[in-house]
Formats: sequence, structure tokens, C-alpha cells
Amino acid sequence: MSLARHHTATHIVNDAARKVLGKHIWQAGAQKFEDHSRLDLSHYKHISPQEIRQIELLANRTVMENKRVVTEWMPRTEAEQIYGFGLYQGGVPPGEKIRIVKVGDDVEACAGTHCLSTGIIGPIKILKTERIQDGVERIEFAAGDAAVRAMQKNRISPG
Repeated sequence: MSLARHHTATHIVNDAARKVLGKHIWQAGAQKFEDHSRLDLSHYKHISPQEIRQIELLANRTVMENKRVVTEWMPRTEAEQIYGFGLYQGGVPPGEKIRIVKVGDDVEACAGTHCLSTGIIGPIKILKTERIQDGVERIEFAAGDAAVRAMQKNRISPG
């Protein structure tokens, strides 16, 4: 369940980043773990603290809207005609039929494991950002129980 939360949250964070930073955002890589995930995005400058707060807020709003996650198999050419090549944020899958996953406003060709609705993800907490190479920013975040643990770790004061 933790991996499903982080995978579904990756779609949401990617979409929120595109809304905050601009339509030029393209997923350059992603990795999901049980306690956090990372999302590498094409972007021409470092993401500011204010932009991070906006991305996190938008992502959590999508979670709280508890939108249904929709998956369907479609012929590749039909999917491309409807959704464009933005479907391939996570790479181009093989085959004449591809699995389309809709998470909030994000639509991608994806074969990963997902939650049935965004509300199941729980909170999303951005842990850090860094520039990993020219033109690529990395966002690390936690979702669900892992996000709560990260928030508790940063907010518990002694005494």
C-alpha cells in the first residue's frame, strides 16, 4: 500500500509542479520507495521555497478532493490523438494497446500500482529539492504514513 500511495502521489506532484512552474515541466525520472519518492523534472532554475509550498498545497488539495483514479486500456494511436504525447512522461511503453492512468488532472501511460482514489494517499510532504544536473530539479517527498512520520520528526520539540 505504501508503494501504491507513493506511485499515485508521484502523478499528483508532477501535475502540481507543472501547474506551478509551467507547461515546460517534463518528468526526467522517478523512483518510488516505501518511505519516500523522488521525481526529477526538467526546469531551467532552482525551485524556490514559495514554489515548493505551492506545489505541496496543490498536491494535497488533489488528495483531499478524493478523486477516483481511472485506468483503462486503449489503442496507442487513439490515446495519442486524445491526450497527446504528454502521456509519455514516465517513458514510452511497448505494445499497440497502452494502459492510461488518470490521477486528478494528470493523464499518463503507466503500468504501475495505484490507489483507487486520491484520498487513500493521505498527506503529501515535500522533504527536499535539489538540482541534480543542468536543467533537472529533483523533488523528494513522502506520502501517507511516511509523510506523517516526516512531519512528526521535524516538529517534535524536547520536553
